[in-house]
Formats: sequence, C-alpha cells, structure tokens
Amino acid sequence: MVKILQEDWVQSHRKERALDGHKRSFGHVWVIAGSEGTLGASILSSRAALRAGCGLVTAIIPKDGVTALLANSPEIMYAINEGKSVLENLPLYEENTAIVFGPGVGLSEQASEELHYLLEHVKVPIVIDADGLTLLAQHPEWYALLSHNHILTPHLGELSRLVGKTVDAESALVEAQKFVQHYPVQLVVKGRNSQIFTSDRKQWMNSTGNDGMATAGSGDVLSGIIASLAAQSYSPDLATCLGVYYHGLAGDMYASTYSKSSLVAGDLIEMLKQIKI
Repeated sequence: MVKILQEDWVQSHRKERALDGHKRSFGHVWVIAGSEGTLGASILSSRAALRAGCGLVTAIIPKDGVTALLANSPEIMYAINEGKSVLENLPLYEENTAIVFGPGVGLSEQASEELHYLLEHVKVPIVIDADGLTLLAQHPEWYALLSHNHILTPHLGELSRLVGKTVDAESALVEAQKFVQHYPVQLVVKGRNSQIFTSDRKQWMNSTGNDGMATAGSGDVLSGIIASLAAQSYSPDLATCLGVYYHGLAGDMYASTYSKSSLVAGDLIEMLKQIKI
C-alpha cells in the first residue's frame, strides 16, 4: 500500500529543536562532492545541509574549490580531498554525523576507492547521489555492503544503472521495490511525485514538488537536506521522507511566489528559510 507524504504526517513526526542545544548536538554533515567543473555541487549540497538545521558542515573538496566555497559560504568548513587517506583520518564515526557522497565527484579511481571505504568502514547515515550512484552501479559486488543507513536518491537513468536494466516511470517502481527487498536501503525514485521505498518495506509518494525543480543542482540540494536531518538524529527512513517533502515544499513555495520557469537550485535553499524544519 502506497502512503502519501502530507503536511499532517510531516508535522506529527517533526522534532522540536532543543533549547539548550549547541552546534555539535545539532549534527555534523560531511559533504564529499565536486570535482573540476562541478564544484557547485558541493556548495549547493553543503549550503542546503546548513539551511536544513544541522550545526556544522564540512565540505571535502579539491584544493581548487576552496576559494569558491568560502566566497559563497564562509560558514562551511572544508578539508582538501586527497583520496581515501583523508577519509581514514576524519571523525566520520561520531554521534550525530551524516555524509553526502557523490554529487559532481566524478568517476575516477580515487572516487571509487572513497566510496568503497565508506561502504566498508563507516556506519553513520550516508546519502549516495549522482556520480556516487554510478560508481556503485559499476560495482554490484558492493551491494552486499548496503544497509538501512544508506540513502540512495536516483533519477530514472541512475536507477536503470543500479538495477541493470532500462526503466521508465512505471517499471521503475517495481524495480525499486525489488531492490529494497534485496538490499535494505532507503531509496528515493526522483521525479514527478517522487516515490520513497524504505528499508522497513513501506512505500511513500510525495505530495509536494513541481516541474520547475527539474533543474541543475536540485538533487544536490535534496542530498544536503536529507543528510542534515539524519545528522539531527532522525532515523534514516524518517530523514528521507521529511527531506523529500521539505525539498518539494521549497519548490512549491518558490513557484507560488515567482514562477516555475525561473526556479534554480539555489532558490530552493533560500526558501528553506521560510519552512519550520
């Protein structure tokens, strides 16, 4: 049975912020994203994570991305991505931690090694998106490492690669359900009324969002929002459902004020200011 993500359900599952909280208790998101030509993916995902309420964000980026990152978002910390060795020396195991891996990261051997390391050694929630999904699909033997802490956010093309066959809007839902039955992840099939398949075998259809959100960087923003909620101690399935809803709501709020055609990914982050997350 497909359940609908609606405002009353979202409000009943939303947590109030702790009045005595501090930046570490509100969570730390690590964003492993961006490469030459796609550094904006890291900035969008990182900014979205901060706007969605977590206390700290660290972007793990190429050295040539530092100036752009700090010019756009001085609140975001950074570490230089020099390969798997960097990840081995970071506190990616701490409480109230979540990770984004994949937006714009590329398909290099270094990126592949980083993903394998995360799957094998890191147990905190990890949102895998974009190039991260393509790298995962190139190594189906890694699927056995997937768990309920892994949140996959494919569009139809990426889902096709994951399941090894071409899917359309209808067959995607059948294949996504099969995938989650084999591998207990949280899986978002992005598109019109995005569908969410959770590790406890539930299926949700989102009630927010519009076609104006079919724009470059929109998925990067979604990854940051979901990771932010996971770092704030929401369970991976709940963080996924709430993140998809808030992401779509931001798009609807922008479209009602301005227009769908003018929407760009950064507008979604700005609209988060008006949503009580």
